[in-house]
Amino acid sequence: MLAEDIYIEKYIAVPTSYTEAEITEFVDLAYETMLARENYIAELISSNSGVETTTTAWEYNLNYLKAHYNELMAQEDINGEYVDLYIEDYEIVLATGDMPEARINGVRTLASSYNASDAVAYAQKYFYPYNSEYPDWRPYGGDCANFVSQCLYAGGKSMKGTPGSSSSAQDWSNWFSSGNSCNTSNVSSTWRGANAFKSYWQVNSSSYATFSYVGEESYDYGFTVDAVSLLNENGSAYHTLIIVGYDPVNHDFIMGAHSDSTITKKLSEYPTYYGFIIYNMR
Repeated sequence: MLAEDIYIEKYIAVPTSYTEAEITEFVDLAYETMLARENYIAELISSNSGVETTTTAWEYNLNYLKAHYNELMAQEDINGEYVDLYIEDYEIVLATGDMPEARINGVRTLASSYNASDAVAYAQKYFYPYNSEYPDWRPYGGDCANFVSQCLYAGGKSMKGTPGSSSSAQDWSNWFSSGNSCNTSNVSSTWRGANAFKSYWQVNSSSYATFSYVGEESYDYGFTVDAVSLLNENGSAYHTLIIVGYDPVNHDFIMGAHSDSTITKKLSEYPTYYGFIIYNMR
C-alpha cells in the first residue's frame, strides 16, 4: 500500500473495537511508577545531603547519585532499583540533550521486509496475555518498551548487536532480545527501557517529531505501527506505546501497550502534559 493510500485510509477508517479479556480497569502504571521514582530520588537526596532538591533538578540529582552511589546503596532500606533506573535514564537524557525536537533520518525500511499488518496483529495477540517466549520486565520497572520492541520485530524490524555481554546490552546503538529470562546481558537497554528505546529510535526511525498535545498535527504525522514515547517534565521517556488504529473523528490514535495492558486506549487518555514523540517506522 502506498503512503498516500494509507493517509487517505486513516481519514475514512472506523476505529476497530477489541475485547480486553481479563483486563478490568485501565491504570497508567508507567506514569504512576515514574512519579514515585522521581519523588523518591528527590526525597532521598534531600534527606542525605541536607540540601533540598526537586524532581526538576535532574542534573544535580544525577551527579549526586553518581558521586555518592556506594554509600547510598549501602543503606539498609535503599530502593536500589530506583537509583539504578534513575541514573540510566538521565545519563541518556544528558547524552541526547542536543537531539532536535524533530528530524528526518532517511532510514527507510523496504516494504518487502517490513509488514505493518504483522506488527499490529502481534500487538492484538500479545497485549494480553504476554508472549512467554520473551521475558516479562514488569518486576523491574515495566514492560512497555519490551512489548513495543516485540511488535516492531514481528513486523520485520531487524535486531542489531550481539546478546551475551553487558557492554553490548548497554550500547545504545544496539537493539536486541534473546531468551525469555530477565537477563540484562541478553536484552539491550534500548529494547526494554523506555528512555533507551527513545534514544535508539530517534536515530533509527525514518523520522520522528515531538508534539505538545494530541490533535490534528500529530494525527497527520503518525500511522499504524509507529511507536510513541511519553515524556516527563525533564524530557525523559517514561512510557512506550504503539499505534494500532485511528479515531479520525477526534484526530486521535488507538494504542497498544504493556504494563497497563491495553489495545483500545486512545493516546489522549494518557498524560501528555509534557509532550510525546512519534517515530515513523516505515
